[in-house]
Amino acid sequence: MSPLLSLSATFRSIHIRSTSILNCVSELRRRQIKNVFSNRQLCRLVLGIETSCDDTAAAVMDETGSILGESLYSQKDVHLKAGGIIPPVAQRLHREHIARVTQEALDMSGVAPSDLSAVATTVKPGLALSLGVGLDYSIKFIQQHKKPFIPIHHMEAHALTVRMIEPVQFPFLVLLVSGGHCLLAVSKGVDDFLLLGKSLDEAPGDILDKVCHTF
Repeated sequence: MSPLLSLSATFRSIHIRSTSILNCVSELRRRQIKNVFSNRQLCRLVLGIETSCDDTAAAVMDETGSILGESLYSQKDVHLKAGGIIPPVAQRLHREHIARVTQEALDMSGVAPSDLSAVATTVKPGLALSLGVGLDYSIKFIQQHKKPFIPIHHMEAHALTVRMIEPVQFPFLVLLVSGGHCLLAVSKGVDDFLLLGKSLDEAPGDILDKVCHTF
């Protein structure tokens, strides 16, 4: 065989092997993508909605605690100008932004409403006008998409957030100083709490709010 023919045969062999390798890589990638979507379908996905005070927030999480998408609208700058949180103003701002915030969280996560396993929304405690916005929106959402509803206790959720960043085992002692609440409790489980004590008069957050209104 002439050197030219030999070289041509070598290049042809390399091309065939390269094509075969690329096909194998493509098939492997296809299977990996398929597995990702298969795992997502098997994994429970929850949309969380929070409007208990002056922040409109939404997030999509999986059952491992991973945040797949989130969005937040803060009313802080508006209320700072008023010297404190004005409930009717907070209610109006929640209404104006809750649909956008929720959609942004879904878009970021890449999860469609039909893929959700449930919707979890703060129902107490908090500002009644603010809570009502999140609850009304969630009820319409679950009715439209036929999803189960999980009511969330605001303070219990605060107590459990530590387990998202640290491997804290039950039971554990927790001190909560949040807004109009100040309490000491033992967290025995996800929905099992023993209240040891709470503020008898005004919580620190209430005092700070009144001081802001004074000055």
